[in-house]
Amino acid sequence: MRSPTRRAALAVCVALLLVTAGCSGGTNTSNTTAPTTAGTTTATDAWSPNVSVEQYPPGVAENGTLTNSTVLANAHFAATADESLVLTIEGTGPNDTSIRTYAHGDGPTPFYATTNRTEDGTRIVSESYQTEERGFVRHEVENRNTTLYRVTQNTTTAGTDGWLNNHRPFDVEYRLAAQFVLGNYTVNGTVERDGRTFVELTADEPADEDFAPAYDGTALVTPEGVVHSVEASFASGTGDDREFREVSVSLDTDAEWTGAPSWIDDRPNLSVSIVEDGRALELRNAGGATLPANTTFEVSGMNATEGWEARIFPDVTGTVTTDAALEPGEAMYVTADENGSSFALRDEPTRGEYAFAAAKLHHRNEGTVYSLVTGLEHQQE
Repeated sequence: MRSPTRRAALAVCVALLLVTAGCSGGTNTSNTTAPTTAGTTTATDAWSPNVSVEQYPPGVAENGTLTNSTVLANAHFAATADESLVLTIEGTGPNDTSIRTYAHGDGPTPFYATTNRTEDGTRIVSESYQTEERGFVRHEVENRNTTLYRVTQNTTTAGTDGWLNNHRPFDVEYRLAAQFVLGNYTVNGTVERDGRTFVELTADEPADEDFAPAYDGTALVTPEGVVHSVEASFASGTGDDREFREVSVSLDTDAEWTGAPSWIDDRPNLSVSIVEDGRALELRNAGGATLPANTTFEVSGMNATEGWEARIFPDVTGTVTTDAALEPGEAMYVTADENGSSFALRDEPTRGEYAFAAAKLHHRNEGTVYSLVTGLEHQQE
């Protein structure tokens, strides 16, 4: 019997894979045959049944069974952290398709992630560009003529940075690991391709029939754990609710990093920092568009950052409204009285009475959200 923890993990992975391919909205299918995959080898590949234990990728036990896909995924991202690449995960269901990409240059940041999903004829495109501190997201829904933007600083809230959420469920690492959880993958020899040796992992049965009644998959992985390709199909649901889905993973290590997308300049590239020895906040327009006048920001301030409670509950809150446009390269300054009961926005650096140890500026309108944090780097909102 599998443990409740194991079954819970399987349930999460099923959800992940359904989201990867899109959700079918309960569409039934009359297809009842087990899925099959053509595999990832090509006519120019040289397959061999010979493989040594020393060649087994991380996460594979001595008996040749993949027992820990998280270890494998972690090894993959550790080995490719300093390579220019594009990782693509594709999914297809009865009534939906999705393509997700994750790309970076010769370092893990900045990175650029996209989701292109079509369900019931509606196409949704999300793009995310992330640096160590800054995040830019554009979300477009066709048929609704809607484009939403989000600009962040030092926040890692789910939904603000595409599909990479710093080791939380639904991030890119978790999604890669999830590709292997529903099938019983074992070593099936090696494949020589373009002068490189890959370990072939195959699965022709599900890990748990309650979650995936049928499963078939093939993967090519280097001995270091770099996942170059996965082709899999599986069934989910039972009876009339059973449906079959296909997923694939491909890695392009010859891709050229193209840098930041042009659309990040569609909105003001705002940032916030603590200045004047903590007695003021600088709101700077680092580039892009002009911030219009009469833009209101919610201000949250903390005078200390020690202890978990200081990272969750602000000491003071208020609002400020710009009385003039903020052009690229210009800055405004937020100050507060000693008790933080009154805030002011000034054109020049000015020392206020309240001492900021950390702060957040937040603004939301119909099409744009700003969530800017300083003093609490890489914390959740």
